Amino acid sequence: MSNAPSMMLREFIKTFKGSLDPRLWVALIKEEMAEYDEAVANNDRVEMLKEACDIMYVLTGFMTVTNGGADPEIVQSEEIKAWQTVAEKAEDKFETATKLFGEETMKKAFQRVHVSNMSKLGTNGKPIFREDGKVMKGPNYKKPYLTDLIAEMA
Repeated sequence: MSNAPSMMLREFIKTFKGSLDPRLWVALIKEEMAEYDEAVANNDRVEMLKEACDIMYVLTGFMTVTNGGADPEIVQSEEIKAWQTVAEKAEDKFETATKLFGEETMKKAFQRVHVSNMSKLGTNGKPIFREDGKVMKGPNYKKPYLTDLIAEMA
């Protein structure tokens, strides 16, 4: 994919005052990989597509944070090796999904997931955070519509 995901993540982080702590982003990567694995186990192709995009979303967020924004002491800690292992596993899952769905479908889906993620603001126009800093869905959240992308492949 192009650098569009990185630009979208910068928009998300700025709009939602997203965490600059790479540890949160690693936790989110793990969470999304588990959701992807569940979709695979259920053979739910629409959910697989969404979760693959979510993996790319949080992986790009992690890379954005660790490449300029995170506390250098955190980024240079011993934890970085474990983070790299998690990031590599996430990249593998995303690459597998890209082979399955095709790059064009992934690009379209990623754009829709981004628009969906940008709809998470609360009624006051501010983000809603989980205790650990994850941005939660607000009342205006709109789930991305991806079914048509799967149907096009059939």
